[in-house]
Amino acid sequence: MNYFAESHIGQRENNEDSFLIDEELGLFIVADGVGGLDRGEVASQITCQEVQKQIRAGISLVDSIQKAHQKILAELQVNPQKEGMASTVVAVVFNGNAYEVAWVGDSRVYLWDGELKQITRDHSYVELLLENGHIQFEDMSTHPDKNIISQALGVDKDILDVATNKGSLEKDQILLLATDGLYEIFKEKIMIQCLKSSSNIENFTKEAVKSAVSLNGKDNITLLTIQSNVNSSQNSKINAKVIRKFDAETGKAIEISKQILVEEEATVQIDKLKIKAIVPQKLTVEKKSINVVKPSLIELAFFLIAPLLVLILITFML
Repeated sequence: MNYFAESHIGQRENNEDSFLIDEELGLFIVADGVGGLDRGEVASQITCQEVQKQIRAGISLVDSIQKAHQKILAELQVNPQKEGMASTVVAVVFNGNAYEVAWVGDSRVYLWDGELKQITRDHSYVELLLENGHIQFEDMSTHPDKNIISQALGVDKDILDVATNKGSLEKDQILLLATDGLYEIFKEKIMIQCLKSSSNIENFTKEAVKSAVSLNGKDNITLLTIQSNVNSSQNSKINAKVIRKFDAETGKAIEISKQILVEEEATVQIDKLKIKAIVPQKLTVEKKSINVVKPSLIELAFFLIAPLLVLILITFML
């Protein structure tokens, strides 16, 4: 297994992204901190360290993320000055070629197997809009509410809805763990072109982050890539569930799996502010006529002449 990671501050004051690689555990993590200054950075570091600690203790990946969430909440109780800190997370743990992906928030995992495939679904407001048919995939990165995420570690919620996916990484296939600072700038079309032309994942990873920076990437930018050197046995191959794949020429998304939504609204708590992210409905607007009362000419004449008559009357009385 080959792997490489690169992170850049972008145009921010500090880098709130964190990543962790533990080859012994077969564990790879990328976390994107929320909260600014010493808050987001602390939250993403706690996330990586706590997940690693729990995996080492034999806890499942999903439960390890729940433990990291509780750890951040506990830290907020001890240090209320860090109020507002939170983190997304995407983590992969390997057992041979087989892997499990778990995530919370909008950091992503892509699979490159000759085609580029997204195997995580963002926990975000724009993802809800996309799934309800209100926007196209290409609109997600430019939508004014693109940064609203529906859940994150450290945001008031007892238990997170940790999403998972499973697969096996076959020879020369690559997993890409990326924060939104990377994929919002380094678009899938460019990603495919670079994957095809790069000689190894180190060169690709460096080029991807460098390109995102040169393309005026303002957010922190992090990419962690993992490549398999061997195939798994024929009977143990697992195909990960593909959310969407991308056209090799245009980079446009081809929807593979759509989530059936039950709830029409998501309550999002980011930076300790409750943001009501209502999924817009297709509204039928009923046009109502408004009756504007216009005075008649006689009424206008009366309003104009009456004050003059009163003034003349007062003059005669004097």
